Amino acid sequence: DHGLLESGQRVLVHGATGAVGHFAVQLARRAGAQVIATASAANLEAAREVGADEVVDRATAYEDSLAPVDLVFDAAGGDAAERSAVLVRPGGRLVSIISEPATNEGITSIFFIVEPSREELDQVTELIEAGGLRLMPHDEFPLDRATAAFEASLDRAHRGKAVFSPID
Repeated sequence: DHGLLESGQRVLVHGATGAVGHFAVQLARRAGAQVIATASAANLEAAREVGADEVVDRATAYEDSLAPVDLVFDAAGGDAAERSAVLVRPGGRLVSIISEPATNEGITSIFFIVEPSREELDQVTELIEAGGLRLMPHDEFPLDRATAAFEASLDRAHRGKAVFSPID
């Protein structure tokens, strides 16, 4: 919504294999966009699997080699938005959910904090249940194993999220 993405446009998604980024890639594809994703070297294949048309190692100088984009969506933070502002076509948008993005003349920079509504959550749930959106890997824990879930979340080599289920 904030990026005003249209079919046929090019979008660069930073953090494409994270909790938000993997949805951004899939939703951009559903909107008919060409999706370029940045990810760590270890997660390049995962970014392809989630639907990116092109995948770039975030540690490389991608801002020197990629063609212009209509939208940059930053779900990674660090210097990603600042580095990629030069890639945004005049009239394009740079959207971040991490921090206030750099402002370049001729582009719109937007920072927002996600405030989902019941209606939006219902739409996402319907897409997931219909197979139109894939969830990232996750481990399910009963609430009484919260300590184990926390310890698993500290493992940087582990992808995915902890999901809690009610105690029987």
